[in-house]
Amino acid sequence: MLDESGRGLLTALQLADSFFPTGAYAHSQGLEGMVAQGWVSCAEEVHEFLAGLLAGSLLPSDGVALLHAHRCAGEGDLTTLVQIDRRLNAMRLPEEIRLASTQSGRRFLDESFNLLAVKGVPSAFDEYRASVTRGEAPGCASVAFALSAWAAGVEAELALFACSHSFAVGVLGAAQRLMPLSHSEAQQILRLLHRDIGAGYREIQARHWKEMTSFAPLADIASMRHEAADVRMFAS
Repeated sequence: MLDESGRGLLTALQLADSFFPTGAYAHSQGLEGMVAQGWVSCAEEVHEFLAGLLAGSLLPSDGVALLHAHRCAGEGDLTTLVQIDRRLNAMRLPEEIRLASTQSGRRFLDESFNLLAVKGVPSAFDEYRASVTRGEAPGCASVAFALSAWAAGVEAELALFACSHSFAVGVLGAAQRLMPLSHSEAQQILRLLHRDIGAGYREIQARHWKEMTSFAPLADIASMRHEAADVRMFAS
């Protein structure tokens, strides 16, 4: 029989897997724009792009939001949860990055609801999903991940690591379709990013949700230019 930690790990793996149908495969998180501008063109630069995005944007914004959203769900604090979701959404400057997050987040909530319905949907999850449906909350992907993980019994720290890993894998998958990048190179980059994720977690774990920050100017500029590109492989 699996113990609680084993079940939590398997659930985190399921939620973070690209097999989970959220539509995230359609997004490069700004990488396609970076490649089009000639700012990323090799394995080393893919690593630099992802490491910078994790340290400057994803962890100090989405990571902080995820940790606090997970806590709010446990406390049944829907008011603060919605505030966190709105603030996180407002921090995303490029429109297509905002849409990528909310589209994936809404899909995440719907698919997680179907899974949770087998044993019963916790009220905090159901109330948050309803607020997203009504348009009261945007439904950012990392907040949706936090609620799904909490409802399924996954601890906040494990949820953060799984969400960050999933983000990195998604961008690396996009990189392999945008440029010559071997599977071995992608795996080496991912291994290095795991170290960066651990360091980033230590940096943000004590932050208040009102202290979320995001600074990725080149990625933002590339994403804004990508919105008007004549030919695009990815939606973001």
